[in-house]
Amino acid sequence: MSELTCRVLPGAHAREYTCHAHVPWMSHLDLLYAAIACLVYIGVMPRPFLYWPGVICVWFWLKSRIVIQESILAMKDVGIQVRTVYWGGRTVSRFIDRRKIHDIIINEGITMWQIKSYMAIIVKNQEHMIVVFEHLLPRLRPTLLEAYAGTRAIIFPHAFDD
Repeated sequence: MSELTCRVLPGAHAREYTCHAHVPWMSHLDLLYAAIACLVYIGVMPRPFLYWPGVICVWFWLKSRIVIQESILAMKDVGIQVRTVYWGGRTVSRFIDRRKIHDIIINEGITMWQIKSYMAIIVKNQEHMIVVFEHLLPRLRPTLLEAYAGTRAIIFPHAFDD
């Protein structure tokens, strides 16, 4: 399960919504991987000490792909920054200029076993939309609705003034 935090930046012209994953340092999969590595070390390999650097590299590679945090930073009249932080500290950010944002939506993805709600940014003249919190996929209520309403209030401040 993930947890959402909201930070309103000074001047109330920017908001950042951050979704944190509760990922333990060692998971069940890590323990299984370690057990397999120990079995290989005990008996099967003729020179197991040659394989340990590879085993450790594969473990770090697998861990570095785990997302621990995703965020959306909405800045009035500037745009939106979507950021993903991985287990090793690597960060991937993408900025969308306000003039290129057509809309912000909540959509539903349907698979054979479940229906997942997600927040997306529709960018003008772009074929694909940008999914926010795409790896952690928080629940619709209250997480996505809170981030959706707050982001729209910053990016489209006069949308509901009628």
